[in-house]
Amino acid sequence: MSQIAHGSIKSPSKFEPIRSYFSSQLIPLSVLFLIIVIASLLSPFFLTSANISNLLLQVAVNMVVSMGMFMVILSGGVDLSVGSILAVCGVLVAGLLRTFSMGTAIVLTILIGIGLGTVNGLVVSKLKVAPFIVTLGMMSFARGVAYWYTGAVSIIWSSFPNVQLFSLLGGGRVLGFVPIPAIIWAALAVLAFVIIRYTVFGRVLYAIGGNEESARLSGINTLRYKIFPYAYSGFCCAIAGILLTSRLGVGSPLSGVGLELDSIAAVVIGGTRLSGGEGRISGVVIGVFILGIINNILDLMNVPSHPQQMLKGAIIVAAVILSSQRMKKSRRTL
Repeated sequence: MSQIAHGSIKSPSKFEPIRSYFSSQLIPLSVLFLIIVIASLLSPFFLTSANISNLLLQVAVNMVVSMGMFMVILSGGVDLSVGSILAVCGVLVAGLLRTFSMGTAIVLTILIGIGLGTVNGLVVSKLKVAPFIVTLGMMSFARGVAYWYTGAVSIIWSSFPNVQLFSLLGGGRVLGFVPIPAIIWAALAVLAFVIIRYTVFGRVLYAIGGNEESARLSGINTLRYKIFPYAYSGFCCAIAGILLTSRLGVGSPLSGVGLELDSIAAVVIGGTRLSGGEGRISGVVIGVFILGIINNILDLMNVPSHPQQMLKGAIIVAAVILSSQRMKKSRRTL
């Protein structure tokens, strides 16, 4: 009692949240810093304003998709269909621009993306099929839809009338420096942060990913809440498909091939536990930039695409190993 009276028991420091954040993100932040230093040493063009602007644009698609992938992995699932849903949405918005206004085409495309993601969530939650199997099936189905819709031929929407505003969506820049897609992915990152930090959905996703059975026994309707991450992933894929189609000038059924691996890698590299229940939005941003900077510097050095794929595969394996080691360490400390 005397110790309490004399104030020997201290209240938590106001800097504790900051200390906790840097502690949890120490590895991703260290890797990001190291890669930036190495990239700046390897190429004098890396830190130029033009390259930084291009980097913000280059990471846009993976950044948007990774926001949805983060939600899914946080809940203990995985979404292998993100690349194919992106392709469907990309060709769909290109085709709809032929007969509809830009706003109508975008809204319809987003609804289709959400619908495909919701189908994933319904099958996973209601029918209790493993997410890997469900999204693998959707990956094949959605890619087939993209080929069917286009006849396996890219839709060149840039030749349509009255599409100047849509072209700015993927290639325009604010103040001549900040790409519009960068503003969009930043807004989506803030939205994801608000959902995770300040809504019931966010708290429930952590609970389900940590231990779904415990969450269910505590009275949470886990089946209903597990639909949301997949629907949100579909929403993000639709946005990414729209941005990519706007940037390229065509809607291609080949878009998004391999994107599922990039987004999973970015999420795991950023410190999200692969089995769910642990992770931060800021870590996802860091993970996407780690991959983006690696690709950027390899492009600046004219490294062929095949070594880039090999390096990316090694990074994914290393990220999974670190994730599993982190999980084992946390179990030992419990």
